Amino acid sequence: MRPDVLVGPSEWVVEQFGDKVAGELWTRVPEALSTAIDREIHAHPAMTQTSERVLANPRWPLPYEELVLFLGTLPGAEIISVPKSVYQLVVINGHVVVPWCFGQSARDSMRDARVDRSFGRLARELVRRFGPPWRRSQAETPLPLDAVDEREVAKICAAIARIEPKPEVIIAGWAGAPQLGLLRACLGEIKSTDNGSLNWSHCDDLPLPPAP
Repeated sequence: MRPDVLVGPSEWVVEQFGDKVAGELWTRVPEALSTAIDREIHAHPAMTQTSERVLANPRWPLPYEELVLFLGTLPGAEIISVPKSVYQLVVINGHVVVPWCFGQSARDSMRDARVDRSFGRLARELVRRFGPPWRRSQAETPLPLDAVDEREVAKICAAIARIEPKPEVIIAGWAGAPQLGLLRACLGEIKSTDNGSLNWSHCDDLPLPPAP
């Protein structure tokens, strides 16, 4: 395990989720993300380049599925899903947990990762609706038109918008590669800067599951 990773939950995670679930989240989030990557690798063992693109795709359904399976039974958890959608999310104690692939190397740090197009439509819309105020950079090209993705994002965001009080957005980020599996797992929260761009207000590295 990385020497800078705490064995148990950080004070920030305890503050966000409470004592009852913080310890479980600390280990279950990386277990869920690791399981998602392992499922993809075992389903397509010879397709390394294809799997790399799949892992980085914000519409890749497995991390959403596994986070629901691993976190959905925790006290205070509510599963949000809509029919015929790749997206399903868990809201725990006023926080919606959103998966995001920020890299493919253990050297990649989520704190250094830019909050940009790789976030995908769902994460961007959740941050726009439930996160800090922000303005998209004029230099950043908009996401390509995708009617299916836009429809699915609108439906699940509408379902989350019915939750009171309004939930905050927590990013469950990871770095991973088909040949190596999960290399890094993190929980983080986003803030807006004075110029309206987005940055990280907090990031915690999580302990990786033991190798099988």
